[in-house]
Amino acid sequence: MKLISVGFLLLLATSVQSAPLEIISEYLCPLEMDSWNPVNIDSFQFIESGEMRILASRDFSFIRYPIKSWTIVIDSTGRPISCDENIPDNRLFLSTSQLGGLREKSLIVRTEQHDTLWTCFLEGTNEYHCIPQATELPDGGYLIYNPPDCYDIYVEIHRISSAGRMICHYSLGTDYLLDLPEPVGEEHPQVWSLRNTSSGDILVGGSVFHSYTDPNTWFVCLLDGNTGNPLWKTTGCALGYATVHDVIETSSGLIVAVGSTATIMDSEGFDSPFRGQRMPFIAALNDTGDLQKLVILETDLANMFYNIIETNPLECEFLIAGNDRVSNELVLLRTIIPTDPEEW
Repeated sequence: MKLISVGFLLLLATSVQSAPLEIISEYLCPLEMDSWNPVNIDSFQFIESGEMRILASRDFSFIRYPIKSWTIVIDSTGRPISCDENIPDNRLFLSTSQLGGLREKSLIVRTEQHDTLWTCFLEGTNEYHCIPQATELPDGGYLIYNPPDCYDIYVEIHRISSAGRMICHYSLGTDYLLDLPEPVGEEHPQVWSLRNTSSGDILVGGSVFHSYTDPNTWFVCLLDGNTGNPLWKTTGCALGYATVHDVIETSSGLIVAVGSTATIMDSEGFDSPFRGQRMPFIAALNDTGDLQKLVILETDLANMFYNIIETNPLECEFLIAGNDRVSNELVLLRTIIPTDPEEW
């Protein structure tokens, strides 16, 4: 297993290090991954004999559909020993509607019996926005991402309380992320990760592309949890084509992002292939968004990292969900990520 160290926002890797990160284990789990609706790790608990019980789920892009979830048990070495699909619980069902002839969309929260609990207008949306995607928060509220169908270079991000009150919303645009002087074109950012921080702010991760300026660029940004206004952003190209699929705030305050990157290949004509083989990466940022380290991994199985969760803060241990390049199955990878990136 090789790990490639990428300098601060360099386009190409320039050196190879033997072991800047400790990979504890990497195993396949028989669940098919999906590039648009991957299996994510939601929670975990340690059980007897050092085994770990993991709750994993697949949210569909269109949130009106019910969720699929599984309970995965791995042994003390990280090897999956069981994987069982769960019976759906009494989760709320979300849907959207354009009410009263207005172009803005509304989020409607219903029970399984289809009783409406509340409706919230999604400010800033229009008829060109697709059905929102939701992240449920521990307090019962939601973070909402509204991807446009076309004609927009921005996405709407909303924070809604458990009672359906709009707390804040922000139009996250390509012009802000790529420091463009004005909105140009029709490419909008792809948001893959929405999470609350310990201070109640909104951590956003994904990719942004503009044909006039950049290849596919990964980004992480922090939005104020009360106003939605951006506090900082960080972008990078890694090997030249990169996406952040998940970003978390760790117990130490370090921000860790995971995703995938690939080299840009020569293209001959329109719509020709332009990516090399994908490789997973891990990036560390401090609490003000400064990039501390970015490491690209050439692992035995995974070529993309989709999800990360902290499993043992005292030992700096994390569990990562990835995608196998051959079988397209879930990869569970345990790793040590030191709180000081200089130790990587």
